[in-house]
Amino acid sequence: MDDDIIIEQRYTNAKQQKKAEKEVKRSTYDISYIPVLDGVRAVSVLIVVWYHFWQQSWLMPIWGDFNVDWIPRNGSILVDMMILLSGFCLFLPHAKEMVYGDKALGAGLFYKKRAARIAPSYFVCIFLVLFCFAIPLNEYATSQDMWKDLIPHMFFTHNLFPASTQFSKLNGALWTVGVEVQLYLLFPLIARLFKKKPLLTYAGMFAIGWISCTYISNNFDTLNQSVYLNHTLTFFGVFANGMLGAWAYMSMTKNRKRTKAEEALFLLLTIVGLWLFKLACEDRMRYENMTKWQVDRRFLLSLLFLFILFSIIMSGRYLRWLFGNKVMKFLAGISFNLYIWHQFISVRLKEFRIPYWEGDTPPNITGDKKWMWTYMILCIVVSFAVAIIMTYAVEKPLAKLVMRIGSKKKEK
Repeated sequence: MDDDIIIEQRYTNAKQQKKAEKEVKRSTYDISYIPVLDGVRAVSVLIVVWYHFWQQSWLMPIWGDFNVDWIPRNGSILVDMMILLSGFCLFLPHAKEMVYGDKALGAGLFYKKRAARIAPSYFVCIFLVLFCFAIPLNEYATSQDMWKDLIPHMFFTHNLFPASTQFSKLNGALWTVGVEVQLYLLFPLIARLFKKKPLLTYAGMFAIGWISCTYISNNFDTLNQSVYLNHTLTFFGVFANGMLGAWAYMSMTKNRKRTKAEEALFLLLTIVGLWLFKLACEDRMRYENMTKWQVDRRFLLSLLFLFILFSIIMSGRYLRWLFGNKVMKFLAGISFNLYIWHQFISVRLKEFRIPYWEGDTPPNITGDKKWMWTYMILCIVVSFAVAIIMTYAVEKPLAKLVMRIGSKKKEK
């Protein structure tokens, strides 16, 4: 009897301890890994994917009075959220160092980890497209045209030249990778300056982004819009807001516990932020030139994205679970390959008439709903299948290989 009582007490104590640990976890702020960021990344990429599928299918998400057509129509601006999120995530360890004193990664390891994450999938994509599509289909008029497209891609500068941006035969979605890698190259220096003089560094980055966007806006009719809209300098303010957000998050949450009142407030702010985003999208659709709207409002749009991101992170556990569950983690894990492959796949399927359609007029123009739905579903299935295969058969194995380079020498 005594043994049974002891066992029951131990079970009860263990259960109470586990419950107490859960309560502590729910009331504390994440400072090393923030699961919500996976969901925000996944949702951002999915909206960009939806935008490109919508461009090809014209399948409108309108059912009677329910109309969310404004989401895919404005999907391209979620790339700015991805750049902001990159600044936030990359600077998070440095913000932790500023607030808690924990040492962040050195430049060498940072570059190695970024190369392991980006290079395998990126270069495999380029060479698959080049040797399986561009060259066999004779898409380059001359070999010189091919090299003008390929060489900038090899050095991640393709977003800076018309031949490798506007007229690229490789993969139009890869321009974002060029922007990201150029920011990666500068990041260790920027992070070092930010830790020493945060406000001054932020002001300098804001100035670079603002001057670049202002110049483009003032000369909009004479510049190559496809190149200059996606120029890395225009994203400096966006990236700076991401870094500022990471620093603010670490500073605000140090030695603090979550309260239900604050969580309720930030849930309300999340709703307000999403409502403001809807208004911004509707304003963009009314604008004479949506590209110019994006240039003129790039910095303000990134502030709105930061407001939404921050509100979600600080909100209650149910909203945080919605963005930080295992499904979102999986989607975030395949998001890079989904992003770099989905547009190419959707364009090629339509070009090769898969699903088949007859005549000279594409079925999205004739309003063939059956084809539009079949095509959309096929784009989704093929894109996700390719993303999963490329992530687990290419990205992850090769990333491990890259990370092992030089490690054995250090061990010896």
